[in-house]
Amino acid sequence: MRHLFFWLLGLAGGLLWGCDALPGAPSLEGRPPVVSELSFTPDSVDFNTLPPAQIQGDTAFIPLSIAVRAHDPDGQVVQVAFVVQAPLSTPEPVATGTLEAIGGDRYAGQTILRLHRAQVGPYTVLVYAVDNEQRLSNQVRGTLWFWATGGPPVIEAVQVPDTLRRPAPGEPPVVFQVVARVSDPDGLENILRVELRVNEGAPILLCDDGSKGICGGIPNSGDAVAGDSLFTMTLSLAHDNVPGTYTFAFQAIDRTGLTSEEVRRHVVVE
Repeated sequence: MRHLFFWLLGLAGGLLWGCDALPGAPSLEGRPPVVSELSFTPDSVDFNTLPPAQIQGDTAFIPLSIAVRAHDPDGQVVQVAFVVQAPLSTPEPVATGTLEAIGGDRYAGQTILRLHRAQVGPYTVLVYAVDNEQRLSNQVRGTLWFWATGGPPVIEAVQVPDTLRRPAPGEPPVVFQVVARVSDPDGLENILRVELRVNEGAPILLCDDGSKGICGGIPNSGDAVAGDSLFTMTLSLAHDNVPGTYTFAFQAIDRTGLTSEEVRRHVVVE
């Protein structure tokens, strides 16, 4: 479905740009279909208020009803399709499908969304149409909010050296790791990021990615195991760093915007 979507998009773009402007009234020949008047129910869901029948463990089963108007000015609409996309940039959609004609250029349908309680945030509902000449319509879209506010994340422990000694001039930097063990009542997937600030400086991202480079584009965080709740970052100390006492402040933020209590440690640089 996704390959067809992008192929049709390119085809539709080529058709539109390839038309010559003619004098007089514009011709309807070659016009793509038009979709409008998108509606869907529900548009906001709180995991904690769902009936027990819609919950299995930490997974919510949410019936989503979608309706839209689709019209083709010079042909026939042959398909109206929908895509539900997750809040994060992931290649796979949460759900896809087609809507059925119900009369008067109206199309409707239903799907079941399977959402883990930790996968909170704004989901995009997108609908488009294709006509009998394989022309792609415009897109209409809306936002479905999914919430599961069980409480803020918690930094359970941190590991950071008490003392660091600077290398002598000409020697390589001293490499060390900082680690924070973090939990969240809504599950580890609900943790958006874990940050470290040194002396109130810019935030440094800690990673639980197994050093796979998928955490903020950092190629080697030094994290040993992905998804084990230990958020890690490898740092270095150069000979020209200023000696003194540094404050390391750790904080976690979840996908609903809740923040943990800040945990502070003092590190002496000699």
